[in-house]
Amino acid sequence: LLPVRPNVLLFHDSDPNVLNSISLHRERYQKWEAMAEDSVVKCGSHLVVLELGAGLNVLAVRDETDEVLHDCLDRLTESGSTGSVTCIRVNPKDAGFSGNDSKHTISIYEKAEQALKMIDQILTFSLE
Repeated sequence: LLPVRPNVLLFHDSDPNVLNSISLHRERYQKWEAMAEDSVVKCGSHLVVLELGAGLNVLAVRDETDEVLHDCLDRLTESGSTGSVTCIRVNPKDAGFSGNDSKHTISIYEKAEQALKMIDQILTFSLE
């Protein structure tokens, strides 16, 4: 048996078991992302990307959030679609976004659990 280790890509990782699994998950994610972006553009759907706790030390999650936002905005502009995209970033210290996309972004300077409770209260109140 192989020693147990987390299925996480580490720097300069060469473990084929991990790399194969991560490739499969990456392909699945890319297909899902393309489907979500297509739905926003072609069907006029409204996409909300909720990013919880991604700080500034490892920027991969933040970069992906920004990439999805800009991909959708670019495609919406090109197509004239009625769809929309909004990114909500929750982090007690570093919830801000850079750039000129303020009408498509919400920064919540709070811990994830508290922010989710606040969002739930707002949605519950607005549905009543």
